[in-house]
Amino acid sequence: MKNLKRSIYILSFFSMILLGGILNSCQEDNTASYNEVGDLFQPKFVLTAPLVKSNSIALVWYKVNDADSYTVELHLDNYYTSLFKSYTVTDTQILMDDIPYKTQFYIRVRANKTEGQFTSRWSNTSALTEARPVIVEILQPVQKVNITETDVTVNWIIDAANPADSISVVPASSKTLPSFGRKLTAEEINLGQAKVVGLEKSTAYNVNVYDNKKPRVYDRPYNQVTFRSSGPSAGQILIKNGDDLDKILRDNNSNAAIPEGTEYFLEAGSLFKITPFTISKGFRLVGGAGERPQIEMNGNWDIAEGAYLSALAFENIRFYQTIDASYFFNSGRAWTIGEVTFYNCVFNYFKRGFWRHQGNGKYKEVGEFRMEYCTLQDVGGHSGPYGTFALGSAGADNFKKAVFSNCTFMKDYYGTTNNTLNFKNLFDYGTSAYPIYLEYNNITIYDYAYNRALINIPNAVGSTLIFKNVVLASPCGKVIQAIAAGCTTSYNNNYTTTDYLLGPTSIQGTALGISAANLFVNPTAGNLTIKDPNSPVAITKSGDRRWIP
Repeated sequence: MKNLKRSIYILSFFSMILLGGILNSCQEDNTASYNEVGDLFQPKFVLTAPLVKSNSIALVWYKVNDADSYTVELHLDNYYTSLFKSYTVTDTQILMDDIPYKTQFYIRVRANKTEGQFTSRWSNTSALTEARPVIVEILQPVQKVNITETDVTVNWIIDAANPADSISVVPASSKTLPSFGRKLTAEEINLGQAKVVGLEKSTAYNVNVYDNKKPRVYDRPYNQVTFRSSGPSAGQILIKNGDDLDKILRDNNSNAAIPEGTEYFLEAGSLFKITPFTISKGFRLVGGAGERPQIEMNGNWDIAEGAYLSALAFENIRFYQTIDASYFFNSGRAWTIGEVTFYNCVFNYFKRGFWRHQGNGKYKEVGEFRMEYCTLQDVGGHSGPYGTFALGSAGADNFKKAVFSNCTFMKDYYGTTNNTLNFKNLFDYGTSAYPIYLEYNNITIYDYAYNRALINIPNAVGSTLIFKNVVLASPCGKVIQAIAAGCTTSYNNNYTTTDYLLGPTSIQGTALGISAANLFVNPTAGNLTIKDPNSPVAITKSGDRRWIP
């Protein structure tokens, strides 16, 4: 940190020598436009980007003549509406030390003149602090037996090298509910256990224990765990054809009386139109048996900043989009979901991608993602596809487990004849270093991901990839674009048609020696039923089993 401070002082010193005269001459040229209101010159940064080291940001700008001080603001959004901290300094440099790790900050600087209270316009920049070094995980997951409607018992590992002296229990997605923070008693420290009372019912909370003897604030907490207090069991709401599903979901999303996990049962054969919104609590959308209900979407789902959702579930529904650059889910916020499930759903006309993460440093965690008996068909076709799953939060994506079984992915350049306008990957884990368990089991791929790699796990050391019972009947590229060191891969009982130009070796499979046109009944019309009941695919029940005759 001393080196960082020394660097900014040296930069500032040279900048004032080199450009002091320039600013004086510029003042004569530009002051005319500011004389009426007395504004000062807008600060100009020495470097194109702030200096970042660990969880500190250094910023240097050139001196503004007649300025008595400078205001520096750190915001959490690029609209400058979420102020994190404000500084007032008289120097032309600042070291914003010991701020949150792995956080994108939007920074602006203004010159001030005390006499007359004149100021300059803001100069804007941004910086992403580095990830926190490895955290010792002494805090244990909260067990259900230790949770009631109004209290929780928290346990941690007693470790002389990593002591804990205080605890906090903070609502995960509400800024209005009370938080709890206190020092631990000597008895609690000796037991490695503490009880916190006064919680709200059916509310998600984040728990931390701390070592407050550490000098730096953001090094004090150990690992964080999340739990939900007990509360009323989720009810079921019947949605009939003609009901305003969009309004019902929106109203209940902000209605504290509607519990997390509420199930919306959609009448079979019904049709609904919705504008997806930012979700703040989990729910289930379940279609009635028989003809799938249909939901027409003109946007994508998102999740509220900092929210903790226990589960999202979608069952027996056909979803389709009506806008061009469309996704099912697209988020640039930070949040946590315990479980996401899709069962027996069909997805059409999602033209740019299906599930996308963005937002540099915005941590997103999915405990388990499961898609079963689902079909993505007639998707893609946009000039800038991101892929079926594209996780791009600059390494802040933590998909712990993702399982796809008995699913079909087909025809991904909808509305065009250009098969390069397709989805980029089946699963692209971006630059995330969090290990993932990724499984594809009983999957059929047809006319999909033309010349594209299917799986990309370049940085997540120690991940697991299971690829079995897959029928690959498409001119895809490599199955694996990149995979990090120390990952486990397993291939079993996979088959390729002659459409897959790289052959079966890359997936340790068997070449069927026939094309997709000869394997399936009518693939161009979307019928992938296996023609020959004696085909190895039918005998071994590989691919999506719904196509086995």
